[in-house]
Amino acid sequence: MILVIGATGKTGSNVVKNLLDKNCSVRALVRSEEKARALRDAGVDVIIGDVSSKDLVHKAMDKVTKVFLLLPNGQDQLTLEKNVIDAAVEAKVSLFVKQSSLESVEGTTKPIPKMHLASEAYLKSCGLNWVMIRPTFFAQMLLTCAPAIRARDALTFPMGLGKVAATDARDVAEVVAKVLTEDGHENKSYDLTGPELLSFEEIAHIFTEVLGRKISYVDQPLADYRGILEKFIPDAWRVSAVCEELKGLADGSTQHTTQVIQILLGREPRSVRQFLTEYAKAFSPD
Repeated sequence: MILVIGATGKTGSNVVKNLLDKNCSVRALVRSEEKARALRDAGVDVIIGDVSSKDLVHKAMDKVTKVFLLLPNGQDQLTLEKNVIDAAVEAKVSLFVKQSSLESVEGTTKPIPKMHLASEAYLKSCGLNWVMIRPTFFAQMLLTCAPAIRARDALTFPMGLGKVAATDARDVAEVVAKVLTEDGHENKSYDLTGPELLSFEEIAHIFTEVLGRKISYVDQPLADYRGILEKFIPDAWRVSAVCEELKGLADGSTQHTTQVIQILLGREPRSVRQFLTEYAKAFSPD
């Protein structure tokens, strides 16, 4: 039995799909019955509740051999992840896979990467076999730009002159499923990126070619982007942390490409052009 914590997001839902395609027994810990319904219909063993409940996490570990952990970023994330790791130690799972981030490098002062580094260190110290999955900026983030592209032909985002190696969440999920179902990945960190490092001016050019109309990049002031986030995210810590993360990406200090997805999956990772071609209708004003 493989336990997936974070099974309803873009990455986690695809992890579950890949595991089911491999005929694995999957359990998911989710917050609500509404989110559980589709998982149950797919054949997933679902436990409903919050990961903050230690008793519930211990219950979810019953008869589990492997764990994938992906939590939303938050001020209490490190505490929650340590609790899950502790429960996995007690359950004597054979492998613990944690999703971290490529930006989590020694010396960082940004809240989210600092949390991931501390969680990685805790997991490495606990005696379990582990794998760190460390993706970067997700191509799916471009879908948040769809309203402005539909309305004004403007790719609006606070990225300045920074570049991103945009990574498709589906590729990340495929890697996660692979390491959960194959031997030989124990105690390794995998830095995952897309195939090319692109500025948002270059991404706007790809939009133009794919959509067949001129799309211009508009460098959005970070303060304006923060104001939008505050309307949808009530957690002030998370809003500030996300803005710090974007500020770091905009200066380009931690961005690079790797060949890890190609090596592990035996194919090129999905490119921004492939992603935009597949999701072109989302950016169409029609």
